[in-house]
Amino acid sequence: MGLKVLLVDDEADIVEVIQDRLETYGFTVVTAGTGREALHKLSSEIFDGVFLDVRMPEMGGIEVLEAIRKTDRKIPVIIITSSSSREAAIEAIAKGANDYVLKPFEWEELKGKIEKVYAITF
Repeated sequence: MGLKVLLVDDEADIVEVIQDRLETYGFTVVTAGTGREALHKLSSEIFDGVFLDVRMPEMGGIEVLEAIRKTDRKIPVIIITSSSSREAAIEAIAKGANDYVLKPFEWEELKGKIEKVYAITF
């Protein structure tokens, strides 16, 4: 498949686990630990999609999503957030995210969201 995606989350242990799984699915994964770092990488590299946490210090995922949508309306964005912030995930969909998955999630659920958003099959 060879799709290059940006994984944005401030929790290093979460990043490591999700990155490993995405790479198993065939993605090339670049990571960012903050919203600002994510926007910098998005402005200097080409990505096929973004996996974005909502709750991060300094610049939250909704703010990052809004900045992404100002420059790119088409890049797929999947929100990954805790179940306690379901409202934020729904807000993200309203602001242009393609889908969301609530932590903790089942890998099959994430795989299904990826297949739907990227129109691919594993």
